[in-house]
Amino acid sequence: MPGSIPTQTTLTRRAAVLGSFAAIPMLRSAPAYGVAGQERIAFDVVRQGSVIGTHQVVLEQSGSTLRAHIDCTLRVGFGPITFFRYHHQGVEVWQDGVFQSLDTTTDNNGEQLAVSARRVAGGIGIRTRDAAPRLAPANTLPLTHWNVACMHAPLFNPQDGTPIAESATCAGPDRVTLGNGREITATRYDLSGAAPINDWYDNGGTWTALRAEVKDGSILHYRRI
Repeated sequence: MPGSIPTQTTLTRRAAVLGSFAAIPMLRSAPAYGVAGQERIAFDVVRQGSVIGTHQVVLEQSGSTLRAHIDCTLRVGFGPITFFRYHHQGVEVWQDGVFQSLDTTTDNNGEQLAVSARRVAGGIGIRTRDAAPRLAPANTLPLTHWNVACMHAPLFNPQDGTPIAESATCAGPDRVTLGNGREITATRYDLSGAAPINDWYDNGGTWTALRAEVKDGSILHYRRI
């Protein structure tokens, strides 16, 4: 991350937004997300009261296959002058409630990154542009936030493929305000580490909010729209 501008890199590398959790359940015991047809989860990304971008996940269910199309676009600037830009795209695939693959590309203010992860014999094979392939444990998941299952598993960074060594704690019910001003009850999970991050999921398991302290000390809020 250049200078003090917060980015999704900060979230994923420092708190999220990879290593094992203290207690790792068996793969199929983790809760898995499912949809009927198609569902869109979208957020405004807010920093210091200003919207600096959007993050959306479009979920498509076809039989036993669930695909998550992920897009995060951020821009920090003043008028027509851009100080920082970020664009992350990915496709994540689950089959019968089990993670199968992830392919991402990221433009981090001009730095080009890519990750390809596949379920293979013995674990999750992860390839990137700049590092040797590695094999992660079979219950490893990408920290893409939309699926509450990632709060119950060892994780890797979906932007650069590195392990995330953080611990997750379920903090229980909390109140979350949506973009339309409506307040709902959601379960909060706290990820502890170099930079704290919180994720909230509603009673149906849908990702509802995110809060992260980033490198310059400012706070990012994901406001669901």
